Amino acid sequence: MIKEYLKSEQYYVDLYDKQTVEHCRVIESRHYKTFKEKGLYEESCDPEKRGAHVAVMNLHLYFEKGESYRKKAETIKSWMERDAKRDEFIKSAKAPQNITCLTCGRIMFMSLESFEMGFDEKPDRVLYFYDCPLKHSPKRAFYNNGVEYKSKRTVCSKCGGDTKDTHKKSKKKIVTTWECLVCSHIDSYTLDLTPDKKDKEALDDKYIQDRDRFCLSEKDGEEYIMSQHALKEVTASLEKVLHKEKDQEERKDVYDKVATLKKLKILEVEELLKPLLEKAGYVKFHTKDPEITKDVYLPFVVYDTKQDRADRASVFDLNKLVKKTLEKTNWRLMSDGCHYRLGMLEGRLRAYEREEDLLKLVTVKNKNRTVTGKDGEEITL
Repeated sequence: MIKEYLKSEQYYVDLYDKQTVEHCRVIESRHYKTFKEKGLYEESCDPEKRGAHVAVMNLHLYFEKGESYRKKAETIKSWMERDAKRDEFIKSAKAPQNITCLTCGRIMFMSLESFEMGFDEKPDRVLYFYDCPLKHSPKRAFYNNGVEYKSKRTVCSKCGGDTKDTHKKSKKKIVTTWECLVCSHIDSYTLDLTPDKKDKEALDDKYIQDRDRFCLSEKDGEEYIMSQHALKEVTASLEKVLHKEKDQEERKDVYDKVATLKKLKILEVEELLKPLLEKAGYVKFHTKDPEITKDVYLPFVVYDTKQDRADRASVFDLNKLVKKTLEKTNWRLMSDGCHYRLGMLEGRLRAYEREEDLLKLVTVKNKNRTVTGKDGEEITL
């Protein structure tokens, strides 16, 4: 029977900690190797130089330990979900039926099952082994999807002929031999199952100490995560500042034009427009209640006193005058212009307050089309 793969959560915690320790050990050993190459262990070495390199190593390990903790819970969760799915797959897998012996044709019985983990985009599979009731050869093996397993042909290392393999297993080792059926040459391989107790004990002694050094506690781990959030915010702010500085250098002319714009308040707009409009024959200029959303829109009303000025000419002249007057300010006449009815003209002004909007305003203004009016003045459309 195939063993169950899902273990207790602590098993995966220990496994993750072991990987963290091994990873940090490698990093630390590389730094120590650099220390030796740079002569940092020698008495003549400048203490400040040694201290700087140690600080770099500690900072490197700090981030590695912190990132390991940050990924720990999610990684363990994914491992447990993977093994739970693996167990469910094994339970649901079914051995192919009616497998016959290639020698006598009798129905073979399933004698062994083995689980194969998928890798390189191959799926997990269960391999079932079948024996003939009369012990005929060859034995057969099929995967759970019905595909028969075909063993790879083993050839002699001396002459390339076919070989016969045998396996001898004990508690301490597994010996596999391949005897050539052509030249009788024998190849063998021994797998030692006995662990090196001395190395294991030494490793265990260091592991407890290194686990405390490299595997962050919950308190330290959460502090690292919070510090990274703060660092990201600082980094984002810094990048924003640097981006703006670069943009200011590349578009200096645009920023300079924004700086020259007069930032007028609502009453200042009225004081600017009213005398100029009266001089052009537009009287009783007054604004209505502003419309405030993300932007500020200011409706206005004015009356044309020139009896001989046609309605279209009245609109044209007012549009021209308002646009020209506001050209060097942060206010603009709305694109739909003014509307005329019985000598009364209505329109709306828009205020530009945010720097990004002012930059767009100046940029759009540079792209606008310029035409010549009746009196020879240039008008920006």
